[in-house]
Amino acid sequence: MEENIFIDDMYHNYFKVYRYGGKGKKVLIISGLHGDEYSSILATNMLIKNISGNLEYNVSIIPIANMGAFLYRSRTSPYGGEDLNRIFPGKRNGSLCERLAERIFSIAMENDIIIDLHSCGFLCIPHIIALYKNRKDVVDLTKSLNIRYIVESIGTQGQLMTESLKRGKTSIIIEIPSGFGGYIQEKYAKEVSDGLLNFLNGRESDVEHIFLGKIEKVRSEKFGYFRPLKKILKNREVKKGEKIGKLDDEFIFAKKDGIIISTHFPSYIFKGEIIYEISEKF
Repeated sequence: MEENIFIDDMYHNYFKVYRYGGKGKKVLIISGLHGDEYSSILATNMLIKNISGNLEYNVSIIPIANMGAFLYRSRTSPYGGEDLNRIFPGKRNGSLCERLAERIFSIAMENDIIIDLHSCGFLCIPHIIALYKNRKDVVDLTKSLNIRYIVESIGTQGQLMTESLKRGKTSIIIEIPSGFGGYIQEKYAKEVSDGLLNFLNGRESDVEHIFLGKIEKVRSEKFGYFRPLKKILKNREVKKGEKIGKLDDEFIFAKKDGIIISTHFPSYIFKGEIIYEISEKF
């Protein structure tokens, strides 16, 4: 069943919900909280296209949560600059974006499980972000999906995931490689979509999951032309002191053992910009 939820039609402040009956817990799968994260939006639309059969869950899917931002190819709201995924649970009588957040959050609270899809950088790897410590329900959910790396979240206030967890829901974020300007990496979108379909159909994941600590962002100490080494793009596990890339003629080294979650694409980098993100294994 398809349903249109209108907050304020004049400002494209609405979203669609697709509902599918099943026999188990209620699951919300949502994407497009950030309007320019197209790989995640493609993944949910693929799921809507292919979902069928006897589902193990009652499923709701919101493919484009932030329609105004989507139409403007923008991460944030074009009507006030607010980041929709930083203002949950929202306000019923607040700004356009706060009212949108309030309506989305009310739907989220009707569900037992919330899976929030986002897109990371061009040279990142698919990963789950989760507050999994002391939450067996969250660990069990991550292990049921086909994504190898589970990164410990910092629990940012106002995120749909964080605010849902505070209210006793099982909630995670999935990050899918994308890129600037609406670039879509279809391969990864399909992998995630297929994995979600397997989960909804009750099929077990055959992935060997790796739990990681919080992400550390490593920033450039100077201006220069950066390019990552090809071997790092093929094998993300590194040892402390291992070469990751070059900044002009100088090598950049891993500061510790871990998994390179993302690295900057070949480009000029300014002092203070992120070169790579790394997370240690537990």
